[in-house]
Amino acid sequence: MVVVRIMHRVLVYLLSACLALFSTPGSAEDLDDLVNRCEICHGKDGNSGLPIFPSISGLSYEGFRYTMDEYRENRRIAIEFQRPGEPETVMINIARQLSDAEVEALARYFSERPYIPIRQKFDPVLASRGAILHERQCEQCHLQNGTKPGDDAPILAGQWMPYLRLQIKNILSGKRLVSRRMSTRLRKLNQEDIEALLNFYASVS
Repeated sequence: MVVVRIMHRVLVYLLSACLALFSTPGSAEDLDDLVNRCEICHGKDGNSGLPIFPSISGLSYEGFRYTMDEYRENRRIAIEFQRPGEPETVMINIARQLSDAEVEALARYFSERPYIPIRQKFDPVLASRGAILHERQCEQCHLQNGTKPGDDAPILAGQWMPYLRLQIKNILSGKRLVSRRMSTRLRKLNQEDIEALLNFYASVS
C-alpha cells in the first residue's frame, strides 16, 4: 500500500507538472520545448521509464497523429489517478492545447526516434502460448510480432506490460473505443489468453 501511495503521488506530480508546462503560453512553437514536456512522462526520446506511461518513440507519423485525435475527440481516456471513479483528463487537455502544426512536428520527431524495447520479467511458458495467440489473432494488424508500427497499430513488443494490461481493460469495459474488429477479437480471449499475450510482447526485443 505504501508503494502504491508513493507511485500515485509521483503520477499526480508528473501529470500536473506536464499539464502546467503545456498550459504555459509563449513558447509552444519551440519544438525542443514541446519535446521536453512530452519527455516528463514518456522518457528521453519517448522511451518510457515508468510502467504507467507508454513509450512513444518509433510510432509511425500517422499513428502519432491518430492517437492525438483519439484524445481530442474523447475516443480514448487517459490513466485514472484522481478520485476513485473520476477519469484523469490531463492527456486529453494536452492534446487539445496543441495546434495541428505542433502535433505534426511532434509526430515527425518521435517517429524518427529509435524505439528501445523495455526489458522486463516474463513467463516463458506464457510467452510461448502468447506467440501462438498473436499469430492467430493479432499479426494481421500488429505486424512482425508487434514490432512494426502502423497508422493505427502501435508497437506492442517491448512495451510496458502494466500499460498494455490497462489499455486492454479499458477496451473491454468500453472506456476506450477501438475498431469493431479489434474489439471482437479481444472479447474472444479469456484472462489467461490476455496474460499470455502480454508475456509474449514482453519477451520480444
